[in-house]
Formats: sequence, structure tokens, C-alpha cells
Amino acid sequence: MQWSVYKKVGKRILQVLIPAIILLLIIYTMRDDWSKLAAHQFQLQPGFLALSFVGFLLQELSYGLIWRAVLGRLGVRLDLRACLRIYLASEFVRYIPGNVWHVLTRILWVGKYGVSRPVAFASMTIELITKLAAGAIVFAVSLFFWQDVGGLGNLLHGTPLIGSLGTPFVVTLGVACLLALLVGLHPRILNSVMGRALRLLKREPVVLTLRYQDILLVTLAWCGSWFIAGCAFYALLLALWPQAPLAALPLCIGIYAFVWDFGFLSFITPSGLGVREVAVVVLFSLAFPLPAGIALILALVSRIVSTLAELLCVSVAYISGGRQMRAVTQAQQDQSLPAETGLEGLHAEEMASEASTRVGVEGGGR
Repeated sequence: MQWSVYKKVGKRILQVLIPAIILLLIIYTMRDDWSKLAAHQFQLQPGFLALSFVGFLLQELSYGLIWRAVLGRLGVRLDLRACLRIYLASEFVRYIPGNVWHVLTRILWVGKYGVSRPVAFASMTIELITKLAAGAIVFAVSLFFWQDVGGLGNLLHGTPLIGSLGTPFVVTLGVACLLALLVGLHPRILNSVMGRALRLLKREPVVLTLRYQDILLVTLAWCGSWFIAGCAFYALLLALWPQAPLAALPLCIGIYAFVWDFGFLSFITPSGLGVREVAVVVLFSLAFPLPAGIALILALVSRIVSTLAELLCVSVAYISGGRQMRAVTQAQQDQSLPAETGLEGLHAEEMASEASTRVGVEGGGR
């Protein structure tokens, strides 16, 4: 018992300490650029800033729409307003310490609409896998546009690193990544990889029986969501640097999608805090150097703007949910679920056992 307490406290310390160290490293590595940054004449464009905020709002709303599409592929028909409210309101409890509150909230609340726990759990598994895959696909496609980086480098009086690698290398890398992702999304390969990963994590197996075309359609929807977010990211770049060329748009779309994946998979800090910001700076330095350290400012401001957009959507959904949402949240807190147990606790063993059965279009029917 004492060891678990030490482990929990240690994890909390690391979650605060690591982002602080990362930020200090960024400040140290950019020590020679601070004078340039201070001398840079920023011309913040409120119109582009507002457009960016709207873009991040649209992306947040797309999450619920895509989840509804996943449920539809699993044979469940849920009202649009109810689906958006459930998804967004469940995201509210992500700000409560613990890693599973939003998962359990969504499963519990959607159950009030007649959706079984295995279907709810399977829908969230599919949602996460396809979201990560779509982010990687969007980044792979954006590599095809890195051939325009030479012109951007000349515009900024710099020599981008990609020039030394050569356009054929980048295009080949993009094609290879794209093909690998499309093959990896095939149900047979996906189930095999998931099975091995869950066995290593000592979790019950989850077998997805969605057809390949269904997985691709959901992934395509996520690609659209990342496209919207990437455009919002580019609008934010224009708000900070109005001279940003249009050729930077596909790069912004790809970079934003990739850094989200990278931050999520890092498992170091909550929501990839610090990790995503470093990834943005590094990728822009590889693609083309933004003037006067704007990449770091862009990374930090995008975190703030996207979080504000998320909080607005989540707050509206939480308030509109009324007593039902608050009752579910209170029930979770009364259960005193340990934060480190993943999907354990609150009937999690029952959920995992049920989820180990085949759930999908073929199994669930339409």
C-alpha cells in the first residue's frame, strides 16, 4: 500500500517536473535567439486569431460526430445532440486527476441510451486507433509538399535541413509511411498487434470485427478533422506572422497532426504538455526555420487557443447535460477509482471481459 502511494506521488512529480525541464531546455537552446525575438516586430492579427479559434472549435465538435459514426458502424443509432453532449461532457472530467474518468463517464452515460458496455468500449478503442492512424497519414501526405521548402528557405534567408536530404528521400519516406499505415489498418494485422500489446500490458484481449472499408472510412473522417485543425494552426501562424506563405499550409496541417500523436504516445506528461511544443519546434526547424523563434511562440499559443476552444465546448456540453452528467460524475467519485489502474475498478473487470468478445458490424449487426 505504501509503495503504491509513493508511486502515485512520484508520477505526479514527474508530470510537473518533466514539462518544466523541457521548457528550460528550450529556453537554454534558444538563448542566442532571445535578442532577435525581443527585437522582432510582432503584428498580431485578431482576425486570423479568431479564425484559428473557430477552427479549433470545429475540430472539437468533429470528435463527437466521428464517434457517432463509429457507433453507427457498430450497429448503434444515437441522436446527434445526445452524442455530442455525451462526448464533450465526458471530456470535462479529463481535468479531474486520473487517466480513465472520461472513458468511464462516456461508457456509463451512453449506457443510459441503451448502448452496452462492450459496444461503448469497442467504439472508444476504434476511435483512438483510427485517430492516431489518421494523424500519421496526414503527416505522411504532408511530406509530399516538403519539396517546396527550398523556396521557403530562400525567402527566409536560411538553408533548411531538408535541402541536404533531398526531395526524393522525403517523398519516398512519405509513400512508405502511407502504405505501411494503410496495411497496418487491415483488421487482421490490427487485431494481431492489439492482441500482443494487450498481452504485454496484462489486459484482456479486444477483438475488432469491423470491415476494412469501415475502418478506412472512419480514418478518412479523422483525416478531415486533422485538416480542419491544421488550417486553424496555419491561421494562428498568420496571426503571428502575416507574411507566412501559402506553401506552409500543408506543412502546418501535417505537423499539427503528428505532434498530437507524438504527445499522446509519449505517456510522459498529461496531454503531451511540453512534448508537443518541443516537437513543433523541431519539425519546423526541419521543414523551414520560422523567423525570430516564432515556432516556439506558435506552439505555446496553439496550446492555449485549442485548450480554450475545448473548454468552451466541454463547458457548454457539461452544463446542457444537467443533472444526468453531474450524477454520473458524482457516482464515479463515490467509487474512489484508483488513477493508476487503467480500466480497473468500477466494474472494469466486467467491462474488459465483455469487451473481449467480438463486437463490430458483423457481430453487432445493423
